Amino acid sequence: MWWKLKQKTEWLPWYRVPGYKGKVSEAEKRQLDAFRMQERHPAASHSDLPEEVCSYISRLEMENYDIKQQRAATGPMLTSLLGAAILGVSHFGVHIQPTDSIWPYGLGLILLIAPWFIYSREWQRNADEFLPSQHGGPNLTDENIKQEWELEYLTHLHQKDASKHDL
Repeated sequence: MWWKLKQKTEWLPWYRVPGYKGKVSEAEKRQLDAFRMQERHPAASHSDLPEEVCSYISRLEMENYDIKQQRAATGPMLTSLLGAAILGVSHFGVHIQPTDSIWPYGLGLILLIAPWFIYSREWQRNADEFLPSQHGGPNLTDENIKQEWELEYLTHLHQKDASKHDL
C-alpha cells in the first residue's frame, strides 16, 4: 500500500542495479566485484584528493542538487498558479461572468494544493539521492570516483581485446 514505509533495499553498485542496460558481461561484473571486495579499491577516494579538488567536487554536487530541487519546484509553482487563476476567474470573473458551478472551484483547489504533495515526494527523493550515506548507502562522491575508474578500466580492457584481435 502507498502508506506503508519503504523497506530499506540493499545498496548495489552501478553495474548490478536492476534495469542496467550496459554491455558489461557477467565475467566483467565479477571482476569489478573483486575490486570492490578488496580492502582498498584501486580508485582514489574522496579523502585522497587534494583539498581544492574536494572543494570543487562539493561545489559541483551542490549546484547539481540545487538545479534538481529548482526543477522539482517549478512545476508545482506553475500548477498552483494555474489553480489560483482558475479560482480567481471562477469567483470574480474576468471578461466572463462568475460561475455558479462548483466544478471550477474544485479543479482550482486541486490544482492549487495537490502539486505540493508531489513536490514533497520529489524533494525527498532528491535529498535521498544527494545524501545516500544517511540511508545506508556509500558516500556519493567516492562511489562516483569508483564508477569512473571502473568504466575507464573496462574501456582499456576492451581496447586491449580489440588490439589482440587485430594482430
